[in-house]
Amino acid sequence: MSALDLAGELSLGLAVRGRLPAGPYRVRQAAGGDREALLEMFARCSTWTRYRRFHGHVAMFPSGYLDEALSGSPDHLALVAAADQGTVVALASCRTVAAGVAELGFLVEDAWQRRGIGAAMLREIAEWAGRGGLTTLTAQVLAEQGWIVRALRAYGTCESAAAHGVVDVTVRLG
Repeated sequence: MSALDLAGELSLGLAVRGRLPAGPYRVRQAAGGDREALLEMFARCSTWTRYRRFHGHVAMFPSGYLDEALSGSPDHLALVAAADQGTVVALASCRTVAAGVAELGFLVEDAWQRRGIGAAMLREIAEWAGRGGLTTLTAQVLAEQGWIVRALRAYGTCESAAAHGVVDVTVRLG
């Protein structure tokens, strides 16, 4: 299966290296039952990882965002990545903000970063966005996260504007 079936799961079968056990992780649509696992994942994230995601010092998962991500709304695709033991290690979100436009957000637990999880989730979200008629994806990233802008370029024409250490990125899907 090349694209995530919203009713199903995608087993990526990617081996992880380093201090974590080797084995697959799965990406699937988030569900209301994931709330506790996401709160636990958030607690395992460092202050710096939370800062990079929310662009501020956040001590708790923003409840409004979490509620919306787990609502199952057709205007908000939320994906979780779970390690082979079922532990949720990442959340990716794509929320429609205007006709044809959606905003992206990603949070990957520190120990699972740089293992391809975010890239796999982005690929699934981009495919979902294209199937759903979205034409534009937007994201806000910190200036030092230029690698995210490079990753987004794979999905279309990218424009970016920086101000006060934050880069607003717009991707016109190709």
